[in-house]
Amino acid sequence: MTDNNMTDNSNATATSASDPAPTSPSAPGPDDPRYGLAMVVDAVGNLMETTPASAMSLQTPCSEFLVKDLFEHLVMVLRRTAAIGRGEHWSSVDQEAQDSGWAESYRAAAHEVMEAWTDAAKLEQVYEVPWGEVPGAPLMYTYTAELAVHGWDVAAATGAEFTIDDDLLRAPLMAAQFIPADGRGTPEMPFDPVVDPGAGAPVLLQIAGWMGRQVA
Repeated sequence: MTDNNMTDNSNATATSASDPAPTSPSAPGPDDPRYGLAMVVDAVGNLMETTPASAMSLQTPCSEFLVKDLFEHLVMVLRRTAAIGRGEHWSSVDQEAQDSGWAESYRAAAHEVMEAWTDAAKLEQVYEVPWGEVPGAPLMYTYTAELAVHGWDVAAATGAEFTIDDDLLRAPLMAAQFIPADGRGTPEMPFDPVVDPGAGAPVLLQIAGWMGRQVA
């Protein structure tokens, strides 16, 4: 992974998930892990929609991903989340190359996630995922953390602004911290060492630092 940090850019587009989303009687409330996932999914989608085509070849803090590659990965993450919710095996979804339309594919996959996880009972069921077997609620938090960090990756590469409200990410941070700090840099643990963003850092930076991003 490279050591890119977020930079200021007068032309950057602000993307934020700080304002509570309206809820309906059937919609998940703020204490439901699907709520935070939906908020972060939307913020990342906004970022994707405002990223210019000229940025697709920029390197992100993930050494294996240019911005284009990371967009394709984000689409895969949502499609995989939806597949798991439908009872399919996660390995049935692979990353697919695209030449355009990444944001549209991402939004379509987000709709699939919403449909696949409508039943709250699924949050209590156990699913096989790439890192083991986990109940649905921790799975939601883990994918929320991954999507948030990849949003940070895009912002770091492009100079865009990307913020997520701390309250949406506290539980995802705890989920991310199940990734051990020791034994990294191996095929089994393909993460860089933990980076401490400093006291009082936003939770987004705490998650990014735990996943090995250069946030300090």
